[in-house]
Amino acid sequence: MIFLNELHGENSIIGGMLIIFSGYLTLKNSSKVRKLLLFFCTSALLLFCSSHASAVEKLELTLSEAINTALKENLSLAEERLNPKIAEADIKVREGEFDPNLELQMNEAYKKSPTASELMGTEERTLTSEAALGGKINTGTTYELKWTNERFRGNSPYLTLNPYYTSELTLTATQPLLKGFGKSIQESNLSVAKNTLEISRLGLDDRASQVIADTSKTYWDLVSARDELEVAEISLRLAKNLFDEAKARVETGFLAPVELYKAEAEVALREEALLRAKKLISDAEDKLRNIMNMKEWNKEISPVERPPRPSELPSLESVLNTAVSERKDIRQASINKKNKEILRKFYENQLLPDISVVVSTGLNGLNGNYNDTVDKLGSGKYYSWQAGLSLSIPIGNRSAKGNMLKARYDEEKADINFKTLEQRITTEVREAWRSLWLASESITATMKTRIASEKRLEAEDSRFRVGMATMNDVLKFQEEYAKALSSEKKASVDYAKAIVELEKVKGTLVQSLP
Repeated sequence: MIFLNELHGENSIIGGMLIIFSGYLTLKNSSKVRKLLLFFCTSALLLFCSSHASAVEKLELTLSEAINTALKENLSLAEERLNPKIAEADIKVREGEFDPNLELQMNEAYKKSPTASELMGTEERTLTSEAALGGKINTGTTYELKWTNERFRGNSPYLTLNPYYTSELTLTATQPLLKGFGKSIQESNLSVAKNTLEISRLGLDDRASQVIADTSKTYWDLVSARDELEVAEISLRLAKNLFDEAKARVETGFLAPVELYKAEAEVALREEALLRAKKLISDAEDKLRNIMNMKEWNKEISPVERPPRPSELPSLESVLNTAVSERKDIRQASINKKNKEILRKFYENQLLPDISVVVSTGLNGLNGNYNDTVDKLGSGKYYSWQAGLSLSIPIGNRSAKGNMLKARYDEEKADINFKTLEQRITTEVREAWRSLWLASESITATMKTRIASEKRLEAEDSRFRVGMATMNDVLKFQEEYAKALSSEKKASVDYAKAIVELEKVKGTLVQSLP
């Protein structure tokens, strides 16, 4: 049972073959039926083991495929997509401030009371209905068109019409002259909401750019981890070859046995380095899976692209100019400044006295028949009007003053944040530009270092074979060669990541995608 359990893994095919071979030896003198039965069983076991060994799937992934998957599936980006929708909903709320409102009302009342005069009745019954359409327009004008109908019945002996109907159609308008006057003041909240929608859209673009940058850098980190594994394998192979050579020389008496322990210890160290390199690959794969929101955590990711070759570096001045015009965060900060200015003007207006013109006009009619009442209303003979001023001055007005001061400070703060952001963008661009320049130069330098290390190792290895160099010397040059090879591969990846960072700080990462 233990032996069968050990068959599951990388050596399952070999294990199956061993079972077949051992079965053949055991039943060499058995009957043909038993041999045939064993052949089929062991063949089935071999097929099972081979299929189990290949169960680990591999996903060959290009950079563009990784980016597209991340843009579709990344959870933080999915959350960011909700912000523009929330902002659009807030615009509807602000637009709703200018929607008309229709009110309908009907009630019936009855009253029976004692009276001190024979001229007055003791019973009254009224039926009233109202329909009103009102609201506010963006100049601050409030309006109401109301139609009121009433049916009255009483037991007073002096009523000439019993029951009688009244109908009145009234239009009332109020226009503020100071506080709340003007379209810009009335639409302040709506303008802020529209600007906030633009800010949220820019924020979504900025977040998408960040996801692209994270995906790209993690992709190149995975490429780098696989390069490190390749270097570790080369280093281990060199150590094993040296160990085999040292073992042969010890057996022939050309080398002291103690030297063999040095080679064996170095092999163990490099096997440990190989394990660390495999862990780095797994860590980079998990990070990429997380960004892409992959569900298949056991699927091996194999990046198929290699870092780009160095090209001509753009001028620092052109990169700075592009960043100022393309960065989403600086455009967000600019729009935020406008919002603070709008709110400051609004709260400054709220300090003014509330003085308004009130105008009302209407038509009315009365008759013992409702239809005749409406006819009289429509004739225009019976009408009313009213005009006046309304003045309201809060004593102290501390709430309005406090809101105004807060709005001014918020505007100043937004201006400072904008200038701070400009400085930060300049710093980020200059740093990213220098990093790209350094990465480009490092590729050439590390290549030269790797070639020199390789030649020194070949020379030292030749000297060791003729007894002119020690094993320690060879191991030292092997280590230097492995470091130089690793640095060369890392320089190429650093260059790819530096390109991503420069495009990101320029605000053109999305446009740079193939």
